[in-house]
Amino acid sequence: MLLRFFILIVCFSHASLALAVDWNQAGQSDLPVQLEADQLSYDKNTGLYHASGDVKLVQGDLDVRSQILEWNQISGDLMAEGDVRLISPDEELFGSKVQYNLQQETGTIEDGYFYLRGQNLHIYGQTIERRGKLDYLVKKGTFTTCDGDVPSWKFGASHLDVTLGGYARARNTIFYLKNVPTLYFPYMIYPAKTDRESGLLIPGIGYSDKRGFQYSSAYYQVLGINQDATFYLDYLSEMGMGKGMEYRYVFGRNTAGEARVYHMNVDKVDGVAVDEERYAIEWEHDGTLPGGVRMVADVEYVNDDEYFEDFGTVAEEYNKESVESLFYLSKSWGKYSLLGQLRYTKDLEGDNSTTLQLLPRITFDVGRQRIGHSAFYYGLGTEYSNFWRQEGETGERLMIKPLLAASFQPWNVIGVTPEVSYRERVYWNLSDDSDSENEGIVEFTTTINSRIQKVYNRPFGFSGKLRHSVEPEIVYSYIPEEDQDHLPYFDQYDNIEEENQLEYALVQRFTTRTEEDGGQPVYRQFLYLRLSQTYDLTNEASGQRFQDLRLQMTLLPQDWISLSSDMTLDVDTGDWTEVAVAGKIQDKEDNSLRIEYSYDSEDEIDYGLIDLSISFLKPVYLIYQQRYEFSTDEQLEQVAGIEYRQQCWSAQLSYREREDDRSVMLVFTMLGIGSVGNIGGSLGGI
Repeated sequence: MLLRFFILIVCFSHASLALAVDWNQAGQSDLPVQLEADQLSYDKNTGLYHASGDVKLVQGDLDVRSQILEWNQISGDLMAEGDVRLISPDEELFGSKVQYNLQQETGTIEDGYFYLRGQNLHIYGQTIERRGKLDYLVKKGTFTTCDGDVPSWKFGASHLDVTLGGYARARNTIFYLKNVPTLYFPYMIYPAKTDRESGLLIPGIGYSDKRGFQYSSAYYQVLGINQDATFYLDYLSEMGMGKGMEYRYVFGRNTAGEARVYHMNVDKVDGVAVDEERYAIEWEHDGTLPGGVRMVADVEYVNDDEYFEDFGTVAEEYNKESVESLFYLSKSWGKYSLLGQLRYTKDLEGDNSTTLQLLPRITFDVGRQRIGHSAFYYGLGTEYSNFWRQEGETGERLMIKPLLAASFQPWNVIGVTPEVSYRERVYWNLSDDSDSENEGIVEFTTTINSRIQKVYNRPFGFSGKLRHSVEPEIVYSYIPEEDQDHLPYFDQYDNIEEENQLEYALVQRFTTRTEEDGGQPVYRQFLYLRLSQTYDLTNEASGQRFQDLRLQMTLLPQDWISLSSDMTLDVDTGDWTEVAVAGKIQDKEDNSLRIEYSYDSEDEIDYGLIDLSISFLKPVYLIYQQRYEFSTDEQLEQVAGIEYRQQCWSAQLSYREREDDRSVMLVFTMLGIGSVGNIGGSLGGI
């Protein structure tokens, strides 16, 4: 550490002057001390050494420089003046005058400057007092992680307590941009090491038509090497005060998760005074229990249907139609697996009392297993479900599905895979007090496929090889027509429709092979094409047996560009009934452009999205996003943002507009401090 002067040997040297040291009075340090100066003197009676003129003292990795230095060998007191510098591998301390006790390792530095290399932390103070090996008190000082005489940002504080390897506590703090005072904090905590450290995070401020003025603050708490938490406190002038917590944990190599809760007593909604409560719970967990049992939780619950309309900041939140909580335990023994799950769904748009819940569902499956050395396989699927809701039909169902399959490859050219199964369904404890019901149904499929391929060496001047494969495929599926009106209806397995159809498809793959510098081959499937159509053989399809034509494509010519499409064509009208197209371009500097378009004639969807990020204007970064509904000529959402980044800080200003809300958010991010970008009630971060 700095100023750790335990003296064993002092060697004075200058031109023609050398003084001996009283070894009996030397300190107990294991490291010798070397002292050089233009002028040196020593008072044996008082044990005082006096050095002046380009003084240099070295002990181990510690290097002390000054113009005047006095050291009392008996008391351990040291005084240095004139451009004092104390330098070690981890820290630097500068000042105009230093008074220090080597035995107690305490002292003061006037007009001081302290630099912590690992954190790039610069601290200036009218007085810097060292109160222990790791603790410093700075009076009337500033601190920053920016370099330069006029740093891009800094904090000024009346009192600053610094614990090396810990954190700095600042009182009466003013935040400066350059030398312009911008914000005031009565108290804040700043990490003073490179490891995770507890402390206040930089707040986010903004304005929203719905929420009013927004001030979002957060405190980060380290709970251990494998746990931490963030506590949120939000002030929304048009709604109230929000409180939240986010907890993260890792237990062993196979168990990890995070949870979040948020709560607010809402005072106003859309300018109307109310007395309502909003809260949300979210939990994600994946881990292994003793005995090799896997436990997974994906829980999301809100108490109010309008929660996401009030707090959602991105499209995936504020337009949610439902939230779902899933919890399951599973255990596998080779090809045997047992799974039990609970699933609770909350409808945010309709009457949730009629929403069907699975409490619980238990499945036991036997994976396909070969029968001896034959071409035949068998398998088994079983499922027990308890269907519950507050209002509407409820009951229990047991479903058993044994299957028999085979795999043939005549002439090693064609693959033939037939499969037949029998699905038995048994119902009891039905809410309408009806007798138990049961019904079985046969399901049969056969898949026939093949592959033809050719490899081209250096095609079209390409430096590697190109493999082109053509894969025709035919799938026949048959389910007989059965009367199932006497069965309750809970899901798609309760009223299985008749099926008698052929699906034929043609798949083409283009795969390149290149070699890295070390000769390692690299394969890329840069083009995938699949054209398919269904021919319906049922009586109901008479006169319109040819179904829609479907075209799927994925194009990946390079790492930085991708294009995919999935389109369906009505062969009778010649109209596209479904279209989904997505393309993205992104370079290594994070300049990117993403475009998506979706169209569905049946659901009346005609939707487009554009997402643009520009970084080639560094240090200025731009973002722009827009979602548009073409069927109603309506702009669903527009987001524009600009961010200015420097070595140690960044500032981002974003504007978001949607039909019922407009918001502006300003977020500062400082190196080592972090930032809070959204209000805590937004659950989009998990």
